[in-house]
Amino acid sequence: MKIEDELKQGKFQSNVHKALVNVMFTNSWISDRFRVVFKNYQLTSQQYNVLRILRGGYPEAMNPNQIKAVMIDKNPDLTRLCDRLLSMGYIDRCVNDENKRKMNIRINEKGLEILDEIDPAVSKLQSEISGLTEAEAAKLSDLLDKVRNA
Repeated sequence: MKIEDELKQGKFQSNVHKALVNVMFTNSWISDRFRVVFKNYQLTSQQYNVLRILRGGYPEAMNPNQIKAVMIDKNPDLTRLCDRLLSMGYIDRCVNDENKRKMNIRINEKGLEILDEIDPAVSKLQSEISGLTEAEAAKLSDLLDKVRNA
């Protein structure tokens, strides 16, 4: 469905305005669908993102600044997110070798297992909502990079 029909709006200020509204609307639409998947595993999208980042660094531990630097949503309280993941048994905290007063975070086996469980559902959702060829997806990604680098 076209963005004009979704929002019941016939005119936009410009094509740039229309595109930006479409990106924001589509982001929300996609986020809602992922939220349903993560809810089935009692995770939020932000918790999933932290686990995904930690899996990328595994088996090394990461400090909170390293995690925050690559998070999709840079605003959440990372300490709170990690406390919740720790209580769920998905991560471990360990002492930072360079600064004994600081803690690093590492995904553990249980965290890796939950991601292995979630991965097929995420892949299925990606294929269901994409509707793009590989070439179209690459072009869209390039265009979005261009927007962020303007």
